[in-house]
Amino acid sequence: MVVTQEGASADVALNRPQTKNALDGVTITLLADVLAALASDSAVRVVVLRGADDTFCSGDDLREAGTADRSAFLSQIEGLQEVTRRLRAMPQPVIASIAGHALGGGLELALACDLRIAAADAQLGCPEASWGLTITNGASRLLAEAVGETRARELVLLGYRIDAVTAERYGLVSKVVPAETLRAATQQWADRLLQASPMALCLNKRLLAGAEERLERALRNEVDSVMCAYDSVDGQEGLRAFRERREPTFARDPRGL
Repeated sequence: MVVTQEGASADVALNRPQTKNALDGVTITLLADVLAALASDSAVRVVVLRGADDTFCSGDDLREAGTADRSAFLSQIEGLQEVTRRLRAMPQPVIASIAGHALGGGLELALACDLRIAAADAQLGCPEASWGLTITNGASRLLAEAVGETRARELVLLGYRIDAVTAERYGLVSKVVPAETLRAATQQWADRLLQASPMALCLNKRLLAGAEERLERALRNEVDSVMCAYDSVDGQEGLRAFRERREPTFARDPRGL
């Protein structure tokens, strides 16, 4: 994790480029701690979340998850959900600056932010079902709020990646810019936010987050669902296939949970 501050703007960069910034347990804990510290820092008025090495986040670290026991897997999911809660509760506006991949848990991180801007070559998606798992971190609520129920079902059930232009058309991101201008365009947004009243921004965020109780209910439901998937034959096969770099062979009957 690399955190830099310039004036009243804080830049938080996931820094596991060798894994396309996949979210392992250490990264999740660090990110939660960083967000808590920034939330209580009155000198910080805008937060930018990005990934190192031209990739936002490729999702949960399934290599780590695939070797974790049930208790460790549950702990990681709960840690990810705590990051979502902290992002949503930040008094400062948070911008997701999306380059490269924003997949699975990476897309869910972006969904928890207030604003999303993407490079033209970015790829976004929810591939969890491809590995026998389910969406987590509030996506069952936040994705539908961003793109509508129909698009949310399309993205989650079909599981394919969409490009940034399609993501903008769906309402998943607000703006798409050439990759080489992403940092500058993100800074323009940050600068505009810095011109506004911090108090008014915080109050407006609270108004827009008036349905947070639905998100909390979704987070609890997601834990139940993803642990059901983890315990299933398909969930274990998906994680094993990911480790072995092959296509999974899933059971034919969805009732065999």
